[in-house]
Amino acid sequence: MGLEGTEAPPRLASLSAAVIAVVAWGIGPVLIKFVHLPGLAVAFYRLWLGAVMWLVVLYLRGGRLSRSVLWRSTPGGVAFGLNVALFFTAVKLTTVTDASIISALQPALVLLVVGRMFGERVTRSDALWTALAIAGVVLVVAAGGSGGGGDIGGDVLAVGALAAWTWYFLASKTARRQLGALDYQAALALVAAVVITPVALAAGATPAPRTLGNVWWLVVIAVGPGGGHLLMNWAHAHVRLSITSLLTLASPVISAVGAAVALGEPLFALQVAGMAVVIASLAAVVYRMSGTEAPVVAPAAPVVGPAAE
Repeated sequence: MGLEGTEAPPRLASLSAAVIAVVAWGIGPVLIKFVHLPGLAVAFYRLWLGAVMWLVVLYLRGGRLSRSVLWRSTPGGVAFGLNVALFFTAVKLTTVTDASIISALQPALVLLVVGRMFGERVTRSDALWTALAIAGVVLVVAAGGSGGGGDIGGDVLAVGALAAWTWYFLASKTARRQLGALDYQAALALVAAVVITPVALAAGATPAPRTLGNVWWLVVIAVGPGGGHLLMNWAHAHVRLSITSLLTLASPVISAVGAAVALGEPLFALQVAGMAVVIASLAAVVYRMSGTEAPVVAPAAPVVGPAAE
């Protein structure tokens, strides 16, 4: 049960879905500030709410979670669950600045493997714009960080989170060759929730939400940033992975602007300069894509049982 037909959608629609997903992810850290729970507890409840939500949507649309779909979605679900668990643990040990800068290296890792795995052609321009965008993110994060307080153990966990986040994108691109976006989203969400549960229980990070306000914001996070994953996973079937990965570098920019508007957090001149570099780099890539990239055609027939597209 997918969300798309057998013909490739317009290039603008596919790219727009990826951009909206990145915007939703960028808003996520701002929304988390309104939840008065530990970070790992927010992740635990957000993943389980998302799993239930996507399963309900899947069944309401006439789909079902077959063993075949669950099996093919397991790599992406494990990767996503590990990413969340490792990142939230890392920021408890090292600085948010260190963890954020390390996670920004994901597009560089993706560029190393997309050629072999998916046959994507990586040009010098792709590498240049990726390097510039990463530099911009480093400037945004470092200029707004508190400085100091780094921990080698936390940094190692952040590297693990980076590896898991990269794996998640690669696994999702692979899964979308055979699964519909909604089938995949529902299955991976369930797997990710199962993965994070023992981590949260071991850390004692499963307190009751306590207030209706916390419940409300947890639902908003599950629907908003969580919905961004459905959009990105839909886009994976139609947009180059090197592009979708690079677009994620806009998230720290959106988070910084959102925090300034909604939370009154300061924006420094160096951060604004870094934002300009990121936006200019991403705009250049999107412009090149809109003019030169051929659309990716979705599978024309079901591949995995009745739940596939």
